[in-house]
Amino acid sequence: MPKKPLLIIAFVSIAQLSQAQAFTYYPFNSIFSIATNPNKAVWADFRFQMNSYFSSLSTEVSPMFNLNKSERAKFYVGVGVKANFLNALNPDASKQSPLEGFCFNAGVRTSPIEKLPRFQIVFELSPYANKNFDLGVFRANLGLGYILGKKKQ
Repeated sequence: MPKKPLLIIAFVSIAQLSQAQAFTYYPFNSIFSIATNPNKAVWADFRFQMNSYFSSLSTEVSPMFNLNKSERAKFYVGVGVKANFLNALNPDASKQSPLEGFCFNAGVRTSPIEKLPRFQIVFELSPYANKNFDLGVFRANLGLGYILGKKKQ
């Protein structure tokens, strides 16, 4: 069995055990996200690179803030940090800091299918700068998400 589906299954299992409320996969960027409930006013998002070497397993942690209360589309903003805790194993002492950089996220989570309100399409613009602010990239993420939980009565 290919490794990518096994990793996704492992992350979904971890999400269920950790009481996570949503997961999103950004296929063009190979990023998998586990989040607290994105329907709440404030929520947290944890992102993992899926196509990395083990020496560069970067993780992003971002608190997010919803800007509206619509059921069909939620606009949000947030800031986050990108870290790689495996940097501590680097023999070069100047590269042992886990902090890699910072990001700003602005996006929308929309439920386009009325009969499947927990299925979402996620689009996000996310400028990123490294920890020294001397390099950066303007990222765009497009993904598919699903909000876990019980069906509303």
